[in-house]
Amino acid sequence: MLQIESIHKQYSTKVLLTEASAHLRPNSRVGLVGPNGAGKTTLFRMILGEESPDKGSIRKRPRLRIGYLPQELETITGKTALDAAHRDEYPEYEAKRILMGLGFTEGDFDRPVEKLSGGYRMRVALAHLLLSNPDVLMLDEPTNHLDKPTQRWFEQFLLQSGMTLLIISHDTAFLDRVVTHIWELRHHTIEEYRGNYSLFCELKAERDAQLQASAARQSKEIARVQKFVDRFRYQANKASQVQSRLKQLEKVKRIEIQRDPKRVKFRFPLPSTSGRQVLDLAGASKRYGEKVVYKILDFSVERGQRIALVGENGAGKSTLLKMLAGVLPPDTGTRSVGHGVTLHYFAQHQAETLNPEHSILESLEEVTKHAEMNFLRGIAGAFLFSGQDQKKPIKALSGGERNRVALARMLVEPANTLLLDEPTNHLDPASVDVLTDALAEFPGTIIFISHDPTFLTRIATRVVEIEEGQARNFIGDYEYYLWKKAQEFESIKETSEDLNGASKATTSGPTRAMTQQVQTKGRGGERRDLAKTQARLEKQVSRAEAEITEAEAKIRTREAELADPKLYEEFDRWNTLHQEQEDWKRSLERLTARWESLSAELEDVKHKLEALC
Repeated sequence: MLQIESIHKQYSTKVLLTEASAHLRPNSRVGLVGPNGAGKTTLFRMILGEESPDKGSIRKRPRLRIGYLPQELETITGKTALDAAHRDEYPEYEAKRILMGLGFTEGDFDRPVEKLSGGYRMRVALAHLLLSNPDVLMLDEPTNHLDKPTQRWFEQFLLQSGMTLLIISHDTAFLDRVVTHIWELRHHTIEEYRGNYSLFCELKAERDAQLQASAARQSKEIARVQKFVDRFRYQANKASQVQSRLKQLEKVKRIEIQRDPKRVKFRFPLPSTSGRQVLDLAGASKRYGEKVVYKILDFSVERGQRIALVGENGAGKSTLLKMLAGVLPPDTGTRSVGHGVTLHYFAQHQAETLNPEHSILESLEEVTKHAEMNFLRGIAGAFLFSGQDQKKPIKALSGGERNRVALARMLVEPANTLLLDEPTNHLDPASVDVLTDALAEFPGTIIFISHDPTFLTRIATRVVEIEEGQARNFIGDYEYYLWKKAQEFESIKETSEDLNGASKATTSGPTRAMTQQVQTKGRGGERRDLAKTQARLEKQVSRAEAEITEAEAKIRTREAELADPKLYEEFDRWNTLHQEQEDWKRSLERLTARWESLSAELEDVKHKLEALC
């Protein structure tokens, strides 16, 4: 389908690829991984024909149709969401189905694309691509703007479509669930691995260990031969043996161990301490046209809290963060900033505000008046920019590298309060780890939005769930929040069971007059309670369905792994993977049973509501 043959690519003195080869096979789903700046997006451009390799070639099947979703979209004007997604050869209902799967409602179909948020413009472009059904679908960070329900739908769509995929993503959980192969850009070549991301990590570690062991054995053998040569070099009776061993050493092809770049650790500068009360919104409201995001919102932040804002896309998380940061004033109400508070705000598209003509060092200089160049070089180095790379223009950087520059700018001047909107987007796993470590040690206050569960678990000490214009507090870490939500699910189940029991008792207990009186007085309240129960059960059913979809996809991926003949030679490993798959199947049975129970409860509540209407 697509063959990459011994390509070489470099810009000035920076070499990206040397003698790199790979084969994209039909129906394969390939994850393209590697450090920021390794050349992933450049490889995409060469496949698309937007750039050419300096040497080598990329051969494609004749009339191959390629669909491409870039990180940054061109502006679309004069079209509604439905018009931009729709293709003439497909019925309109198919376009609507795709858009609704990606989180749109019917009311969004006629909204102009230019008035949509960046995340929803990306979804329109994605819907257009999915409808086109290309031979090869190339996606550059497709999950950055998707919430969990939408991402689950998207993953299931990809798995069922049978399309050949080539995906750049730093979302390793997404790669685990979707891909069948990994291409790693490493040391200027493409290394191919069969399996998902987790299996790739294991195989890579095994391959590296084997290479190091071989190199150690070779080094030991070379030392042994060299010792013989050094000892008998000047003895005439050993001359022929010495010459033989010298020729032996000349023929040896040395095994070279190329080290990955050393992981850099950095710390945010120690800021001055703020007062106890950091930020406060009182009676805040916000609307965009006819859409009301918040009617009346009270929200306060205290020193040292690390607050995660969670909720579905469009719920108002970014709006709340902007109001707290002071970049978006509330329509009504007040915003108060505590004593000694200094702020850094990192927006979701912060990298887009960088001057593309400036170098990395010049970009850091922009945000300070007195910092010395050596200090700025140190900060750039902490974000993995070293030597001549620090003089690169912003326009020459990848999306992940630009995000690193935007984050680095926050280190130049210390602040005791950080407001971060999806700070890990576009960052490779190593960079995410570095940032997470630094934030975990940061002594100030953090309010942040993230879809990364590991990042949420390590950073959050308080979780605020945004839903229907309300901010609900969970005083505890992210795991506590998940546990509390699970407890609520059990409570909903018990409430439904109580309603069933109360219904049976009413038919045999009170007199008809008493029953009529209770019904007259309590029918409105019961209807409200049942409506709330229905809404909660519908959410729980939807989540259960998403979990089932995820579990089924994981099991299918494992079945493909277990079918690999090479794995039969490693029975212990095969057995371990097989046992894990059996555990997943038992878990799937429990999930399915829970879904059936919830669905039955939901139908019962719906019948009760119909009877009251």
